[in-house]
Amino acid sequence: MKTYQTYSTALKTYYSLGLHEQFVTKNIRSQIPATTSNSWKKSSFTAIIGTDLEKNIHKNLSEIQLLYHQHATIPRKIATAQIRLIIFIISCFDKSVFQKTLRNRKTELINFIERFEEQISYKQLCKVLDISAKTLYHWKTQVKFKCDHSPLLLCVKRHPNQATIHEVKTIKNWLSKPEYAHWGIHSIWALAFKTGETSLSKQAWYHYNRLLEIRKQVRKGNKPKYKSILAQNVNQIWHADITVFKTLDGVKHYIYTVMDNYSRFIHSWQIDTVVSATLRLKTIQDAIQSAFQGKKYENLQLVTDGGPENDNLTIKEFIQTNNINHTIALRDIKQSNSMMEAFYRTTKYQWLYLKDISNGKQLLKEFELWIKEYNHEKPHYASGIYTPCDILNGNDKHESFSERMKSAAQMRREINKNAGCNAKCIE
Repeated sequence: MKTYQTYSTALKTYYSLGLHEQFVTKNIRSQIPATTSNSWKKSSFTAIIGTDLEKNIHKNLSEIQLLYHQHATIPRKIATAQIRLIIFIISCFDKSVFQKTLRNRKTELINFIERFEEQISYKQLCKVLDISAKTLYHWKTQVKFKCDHSPLLLCVKRHPNQATIHEVKTIKNWLSKPEYAHWGIHSIWALAFKTGETSLSKQAWYHYNRLLEIRKQVRKGNKPKYKSILAQNVNQIWHADITVFKTLDGVKHYIYTVMDNYSRFIHSWQIDTVVSATLRLKTIQDAIQSAFQGKKYENLQLVTDGGPENDNLTIKEFIQTNNINHTIALRDIKQSNSMMEAFYRTTKYQWLYLKDISNGKQLLKEFELWIKEYNHEKPHYASGIYTPCDILNGNDKHESFSERMKSAAQMRREINKNAGCNAKCIE
C-alpha cells in the first residue's frame, strides 16, 4: 500500500504567500515534489477554517520580505531583539504617561524621525508608539515652524487664540516682582487686572505660568468638602479666633482677630501674651464700633471655637445684651471655624514666617503692616479682583468681566493673524 507524506501547515502557508525561499531551507524544499509545491502556490486555501488570519500577514508582506531579504544589512536576530525591546519598554508605561513623556520630548522625537525618515515613516512610527498620525504631524508643525511672534514659539496664524508676547511679558513681570513674592497668583492677577495691565483671565495666568515655569507651585492636598458658612451681606456673620506665634526671644504671643465672613475684612485685632476673655471681649467691642459706629444692628452671628476665651460668662453676658447670636464651631454647628484658620495660615506663611521677628514689639509692627496690606491692598481670592475693604465698601465680588476679556480675545486674534510672519507653515 502506497503511503503519502504529511506536511506542516506552515509549509503550505509559506508557499501560498510566496515566502518559501525566505523561510524554508533548501534541504526541505528539495524533499517536496514539484507538483505538490506548485499546488500550494496556486491554492488560496479558502475552504480552510481560519484562513482569514492570513490577511494580517498579507498586510505586512512587503516588510517581511524586506526583513528576510538575503542582502539585508541588519542581522535579523538583532532587528527582532530591538523590536521586542521597544515593545517591552512601551508596555512598561501607562499609555497616558508614555504619551505625556513623548509630548514633553517631541523635539527630540521629530528630529529622530527626520533623521531616519528613509528607514521609518510617520505612519509606521504611529503604529509602534500607539499615537494618532494627527498628533504626530501636529508635533512636527510645532517643532519645525517656530514663530518669533509667539511666546510659546507656536505659529500665531495656526494658533491665533494664544496670548501675545506683550501679554505674557506682563505676566512674567508681575509674577517676578519681589514685593509680591508672598502673594498667590490669584491676588497678583487680580491686582494687575484691576489696574488695567492685563485682560487675560486668571486661568490663562495659571496656564502660562505652568507652561513657562515662571513661578513654581506646590501641589496641596484637599480636605473633605462640606457646605461652608457663607454670609449674603457684609456684617451678617463674623468669625473670631486666636492663634499663637512665638518670637525669636522665646515668648509666645496670642493674636486675637475678628473677621467679617462676606468681605473677609479684619474689623479688629489685638496681640498679647495671655489668653483672656477680657481681651476677646475688647476685640468684639472694637469690631462693633468699627463696623457700625454706634448705629443699630440686628441678627449679627458670631462664630468662634470652644476655647476658654470664647466660651465664658463674660462673653455670654455681653452677647445676650447686644443682640448677637453666638455659635460654637463643631458643637452648635458641624462646620469648623475654618475661615479664621485659613486667615492665620496665610498670615503666618505669607508674612510672619518670612520675617525674623525678635520680640513682641516687632511682631506688633509687622502684624499692623500685614493687616493694612491684607485689608486694603491685596485682592482676596474669594472677592474676585477686589480687596476686603473694596467689598466692605460696596463693590460686587461676583462682578463679571467676560465682555472685557471677550473684547481682548478678539483683538488678540486680529493681532496674531496679522503678524508680520514670513514662515510658510500654513501653506
